[in-house]
Amino acid sequence: MKSKPRISVRPAELPSDVGQLQAMVVELSEQVAYLSRMLFGRRSEKLADDPGQGRLFGQLLPPPAAPPEDDDDPPPARPRKRRRHRGRRPLPADLPREIHEIHPPEAERTCPDCGQPKEIFGQDVTEELEVVPAKFFVKRYLRHKYACPHCQSHVSVGPLPPRPLDKGIPGPGFLAHLITGKYADALPLYRQQQIFRRHGLELSRSTLCGWVSYVAMLLGPIVAAGKLQIRASRKIHTDDTPITVLTEPVGSRRGYMWVYIGDQDDVVFEYTNSRKRDGPESFLRGYRGYLQADAFSGYDRICAGGQVTEVACWAHARRKFFDAQSSHPEARQVLSLIGRLYAIERRAKRLAIKPERLLAWRQRHARRRLAQLRAELERLSLLVLPRSALGQALTYTSKNWEALNRYTEAPFLAIDNNHSERQIKQLVIGRKNWLFCGSEHGAENAAVLYSLVVSCKLAGVDPFTYLRDVLTRIHTHPAERTAELLPREWKTRFGSAMPPSAQTAA
Repeated sequence: MKSKPRISVRPAELPSDVGQLQAMVVELSEQVAYLSRMLFGRRSEKLADDPGQGRLFGQLLPPPAAPPEDDDDPPPARPRKRRRHRGRRPLPADLPREIHEIHPPEAERTCPDCGQPKEIFGQDVTEELEVVPAKFFVKRYLRHKYACPHCQSHVSVGPLPPRPLDKGIPGPGFLAHLITGKYADALPLYRQQQIFRRHGLELSRSTLCGWVSYVAMLLGPIVAAGKLQIRASRKIHTDDTPITVLTEPVGSRRGYMWVYIGDQDDVVFEYTNSRKRDGPESFLRGYRGYLQADAFSGYDRICAGGQVTEVACWAHARRKFFDAQSSHPEARQVLSLIGRLYAIERRAKRLAIKPERLLAWRQRHARRRLAQLRAELERLSLLVLPRSALGQALTYTSKNWEALNRYTEAPFLAIDNNHSERQIKQLVIGRKNWLFCGSEHGAENAAVLYSLVVSCKLAGVDPFTYLRDVLTRIHTHPAERTAELLPREWKTRFGSAMPPSAQTAA
């Protein structure tokens, strides 16, 4: 009879004591709970009524007691009355109307009683939404030549209007359509190539890539002017996200796209081939002001000199406690206190508190909640293991406590860094479609074009209208006035805002 194989374990591989083993079990259980939520649960960070809701195993623990109410709390907002449904929303008034008049048949225009012709006394209006697909057409410039008929010399010919690409076939409208499709609507070039083919246009993908690269080179000075304006801001929001970049001859590497947003909502993306502090240090060289970001260690040396003041993000801190609540119900107490900080900000926004009063509002209401939160963090730090999910959340929050409180020092600072995360989402959505950049040069081009497209979004400007106009005037605009072509400045000086319907969609 064949005996079962014996499993041998070396003594050095065993935990030294039971405490280590228990800590390992807790750590692995937290990893399983986190991965199960990412695979099968919802990504939303809204709190459930039941702290144990969604857990398949484990005893459901009662929720912790809610923090006591204070008399100095901001008054709760009145419940909103449910609006009565008033029928279908009318179509936007700024859309052009094509009028079709309909009259009754000729036989019905005579009164059957007296035989007199009927007259119009009113009308019923019915509107339906229609669309005309993208229409491609060719502009043909006929440049008539003039010459003296006697001496057959002194030939004169009219000059061509400014064109973005000399001796090229794409006009400014086509290039604007191409850029808007990829960087605003997340349509990769191969999909646009298929769309063009349905219209009878055979354009190779290499040709389209060349045109995109040329536009990025042409508009690069505008983004450079945006960098100068961002460096002059009182605060800068920043964040980063990875992208895949192909390398020669084969293979790929991970690069990073950084976003920087000034206090006037000018946006600049910048590509680096690694997630080192060299990228932010180069961009922020000489900057003085507030830097709002996550707790990336690369910002530590930037903020160490005293010229740059770090402002941390409560959304990042909250996320760590949210992930820990599946194995540590005590985290819900911290989440409740953080939720009160956000409620104070929402209440200030709903009351339209002016910036000069916002600082006093935060000092009065948020400071007390921060003190309660600090006491709760200190209490929990004595009860949990440092390597557990809750312990790591406590360590993160305590380490960045001063930077997390800094938003209460100035009214123009925000409680979190969600502003930059929302803008970098434009790139993240596109990345799901185009998957990778063909080269580092292509990633740098993408950074330039995303900078302008996202700036248009924040300025309430139609990116197609903006790009078409700028590509028309870029060769004749004075170089010393390049900053006038930034989307926000362009909207004031040259352009027009989106129609109301488009602003609502953006």
